[in-house]
Amino acid sequence: MSTYQSPMEEAEGVFACLLYDSTLKTVLGGVENERLFIDILEFLIPGKRIASIQDANKEKHGLVLSEKVTIFDLLCQDADTGEEFLVEVQNAPDRTYRDRALYYSLVPVREQLERKQLYGKGKEEETKSKAKEEMRRKMDYSIRPVYVISLVNFDFKHESPETLEDGYVSRYELRSGKSGELMTNALNFVFVEMARLPYAKDEYDKCRNRLERFIFAFKYMHTFVEFPDSFRSDAMLGRLAEAAELANMSVMKREEYDTAMKDEFARLVENNCAREEGYAEGRKEGREEGRAEEARSVAKTLQNLGVDISVICQATGLSEEEIKVLQHSS
Repeated sequence: MSTYQSPMEEAEGVFACLLYDSTLKTVLGGVENERLFIDILEFLIPGKRIASIQDANKEKHGLVLSEKVTIFDLLCQDADTGEEFLVEVQNAPDRTYRDRALYYSLVPVREQLERKQLYGKGKEEETKSKAKEEMRRKMDYSIRPVYVISLVNFDFKHESPETLEDGYVSRYELRSGKSGELMTNALNFVFVEMARLPYAKDEYDKCRNRLERFIFAFKYMHTFVEFPDSFRSDAMLGRLAEAAELANMSVMKREEYDTAMKDEFARLVENNCAREEGYAEGRKEGREEGRAEEARSVAKTLQNLGVDISVICQATGLSEEEIKVLQHSS
């Protein structure tokens, strides 16, 4: 069974690592890379045409009290249509990730409706119930499409291999389970399952098509000493390499990238420490439970031999109440 390896363990420092939301934002963010970002979105959503994009509000009100604000690193909006595009990257395997993607999609949907609320301007003497009815009647519930694009460095389990497009991409919409009729185009999900790419980081020449070259570049960019010429000849990938090359970054952008990587490293260390503490606590609890089970076994044996309960307490460390429970359960 393979173990998860952080991309930071392989970084060689020529190109930026694209496998974190914050670092990808550093590379693709800014007006200088707007066209590149649009090209990537249009590549991952075939048929979509985007005139221009602008940053959407990164802070969205959460859906639950415990999460008052949800902050998205890469959330942009089509300046013409208002459609929103959320790009997320996930490295460590997470069986609930698709549920999380659904949650993320609902936040901007809800905010669209909140911004549209039209409050009735009735007379002052109108009751609150009438005002609420007026508001409900005038409410515009139309929703501009929201696209959640997830680049995940693992793969999902699918009921059928036909779910995957080109072996790597799974897409989901709200459709009829019987006829496939589209209910609404409001929610759209694209999952690029990068772990399905079967090539090692030095096997770029095995990539068979543009999608595989895109995934390969995205996964292994931070390990490249030189960007393959066969990849650079693709206009989109060539611009991606230029944007990700650390030497090409301005001082401000490089500082932003370094800060993002330090933050990601700190989170990685924190998660590893928490995981190790959990393992240690589990081992401790296991040892304690083992000792307790051994004490109960000894107590039962002594009970069967007719040894006085006070002696059993001294021999095992169990209380009289615990020993009486054992006596009744045997």
